[in-house]
Amino acid sequence: MTRSNPSPNEKAVTKACWNYVPKPPPSPPSQQKHLYTPIWTPAHDQCFIDALWDKAMDGTFTGDSVSSYEAVKQATEIVNLVMKEAFSVDANYNRYIKLRERFETFSFLISCPEVNWDRWENILHAPEEFWEDVYERFPIAKAYEHAGEPNFTALRVIDVDEIVDLSSGSE
Repeated sequence: MTRSNPSPNEKAVTKACWNYVPKPPPSPPSQQKHLYTPIWTPAHDQCFIDALWDKAMDGTFTGDSVSSYEAVKQATEIVNLVMKEAFSVDANYNRYIKLRERFETFSFLISCPEVNWDRWENILHAPEEFWEDVYERFPIAKAYEHAGEPNFTALRVIDVDEIVDLSSGSE
């Protein structure tokens, strides 16, 4: 069956419907905006975190400030080689501090009774009032209102207190 051209009445109804279609809600704040920079991407995060895991496994990274700086220094060499970049150790140490902040913020959020973390979808569900209150204390939490921490499990390496024995996988 072939469709004939729409009648003038159908055109008017269609045009009227388009005028009343509600606009979609604004896009949620992007994790790109809150977690990354134009030069530091999710791929850089993954490479850096993997390098820190390697340093934890070989005993270089034990959690104190000296071992943390040394681990970041060695991880920087790996990131620069793999990603073909020229990040400084100080820049990556600042990134390490930011990763700790991300881990601590997300850990706090999922421990709150108001928050339900859907691990399968990696989404946090909480009342709007909760988010308003938490933004004042943790501005980076804006990244998690519509999506969870993309590297939460891997970020445990930067909070050495969370890890008892990496080689056995126990906590």
